[in-house]
Amino acid sequence: MRPPETPAPADEPAFAAPWEAEAFALKAHLVETGRIRADEFAALFGEALRQDPAAADGGTGYFVAFVAALERAVAAMAPPEELAAEREAWRQAAAATPHGQPIVPRRPG
Repeated sequence: MRPPETPAPADEPAFAAPWEAEAFALKAHLVETGRIRADEFAALFGEALRQDPAAADGGTGYFVAFVAALERAVAAMAPPEELAAEREAWRQAAAATPHGQPIVPRRPG
């Protein structure tokens, strides 16, 4: 698996799993809509890669670092109390959901 910035041969997919493509598309959308700046994301991603040097070689580790950077970028958009409330809603929903069923947090309103 090679990072998406590196062109893949025609017989090799650009992403090894759908979640990798989704993470990349989400970052592209957030940059295109001005929600995050590309240079700020690059700095966060570089920091995540430095924390796990093996991730720089591509593969799953590369995208785990990518998602970690994306999480940090998105977390900066919401106040900490909103993030805490969201985390708690998901925790409660997970605890109340039978195994094998979709987890759906309750939303006020």
